[in-house]
Amino acid sequence: MMSRLPLLFVLALLAGCSTSAQLLVPPASPSLRVRPAVSSIEVRDMSLPRYAAGDEVVVLNSDGEVDALRGTVWADDPERSLTLALSENLATITGARVSTEPWPFLEPPGVSISVRVTRLLATEGGMLQFSGQYAIAPVTSGLADRSGQFAISVPIGGNSAQAIALAQSQAVANLAETLARRIGR
Repeated sequence: MMSRLPLLFVLALLAGCSTSAQLLVPPASPSLRVRPAVSSIEVRDMSLPRYAAGDEVVVLNSDGEVDALRGTVWADDPERSLTLALSENLATITGARVSTEPWPFLEPPGVSISVRVTRLLATEGGMLQFSGQYAIAPVTSGLADRSGQFAISVPIGGNSAQAIALAQSQAVANLAETLARRIGR
C-alpha cells in the first residue's frame, strides 16, 4: 500500500497540470411548441464524423483543413452531449416523454429517431455548418416511416470557443424543431 501512495500523488499532480479549458455546450431554449402524434420518443445515439466526435474543438480553416483550437476541449463526449441536447430540446418542444437509448421505460416508445451527421464544423467565415440525415421509425405507433436531410447554418457570434458552443447549441435546437414538425399533428 505504501508503494502506491507516491504513484497516486504523482498522478494527481499530473492531472492538475492540464492546460486545456473544458468547454460546455449551453442548453438552448427553443420557443416552438408542437403537439406530437406520439406520446413517447426515443433518440438514438447521434452518429458524428470522426473529427466532430473527438475531444478537441475544431474549425475549418481557409485551406479546407480541419484544425483543433489549441487549449480547448469539449467537457463532455460530443456524441453523448449532442444526443442529450437533442432529446432535451425535443421534450421541451413536444411535451412528449423523450429519452435516449437504451430506452429506460417498460412500455416501448412510439417512435425512434436516428440522426447521422455528415458535417459539424465552425468555419473561419463565422458560420457553424451542421448537416446530415435523420430517420423517424415507428416502434409502437401507427406513424409512417419518415426520413430527410438537414442543412443548418448558424452564425457564430464571435471568435471564441464559447461562441462556437453557443452556435452548436442553437443548431441542435433547430434540428429538434425540424424533427418535431415531422412528428407533429
